[in-house]
Amino acid sequence: MIVNWTLIISLQLLSAIKMAASRSPRFRIVGGKIISIEKAPWQVSLQVDESHICGGSILSPSVIVTAAHCTKMFSAEDFQIRAGSNYWNSGGQVVQVKKVTEHPMFNAATYENDVAILHLRAKLKLDHFKNSIHLASNEPQEGDSVSVSGWGATHENSTNRSPVLLHTNLIIISRQSCSASGYAQKMRGITSGMICTLGNNKDACQGDSGGPLVEDGKLVGIVSWGIGCARKDYPGVYTNVAHYRNWILSNKNN
Repeated sequence: MIVNWTLIISLQLLSAIKMAASRSPRFRIVGGKIISIEKAPWQVSLQVDESHICGGSILSPSVIVTAAHCTKMFSAEDFQIRAGSNYWNSGGQVVQVKKVTEHPMFNAATYENDVAILHLRAKLKLDHFKNSIHLASNEPQEGDSVSVSGWGATHENSTNRSPVLLHTNLIIISRQSCSASGYAQKMRGITSGMICTLGNNKDACQGDSGGPLVEDGKLVGIVSWGIGCARKDYPGVYTNVAHYRNWILSNKNN
């Protein structure tokens, strides 16, 4: 599924966001169902030129966490976020981004250290529709049920983003199983900074990149990459939030 989980807004933007030919960002939720923003109030849409490119999660009224591959090709002033709406293109609160802090060791070829922090120009007004999420202290275990959400496309060959927020449930698999999947043949390394999921014809995909993977109301992962979408031999790969918790917290208020 190598899809960086960013939405395709043009062929130029797609090629900019797909930094590696084989690993691709996530652009959509496959096999998902509509979810009210009240059930995922931490979810935001990251936008360039008022078009959705990635997801993100609210950490505080002025801080968003997302994937570094979503921000690498742009300047902070190019971004805005929309929070508190079921729709990426209307409603809620829109705020400009003031500063982007990418992990200094982010690797655009391997998607290692795929995490970035957005500092907003104005504070979000937190309520039932937009609220912060806590970072997980421990990574999820094999067999755990998790949920991913976003405005990505709904099948692999589509470039159309979903107008309404979707979510789906997935199962955590071990890094060993993930490494032994189709990625083994393609020499795709699964590191301690990554976690993997499988679903029954369900997955995150293009446009979902940077969005939240949640377990018991805590952020455990950030949509990162995969080959295709919902392919049984290619699990979804996420940034392991517990692994980067200290880095996120230390840069949150900078």
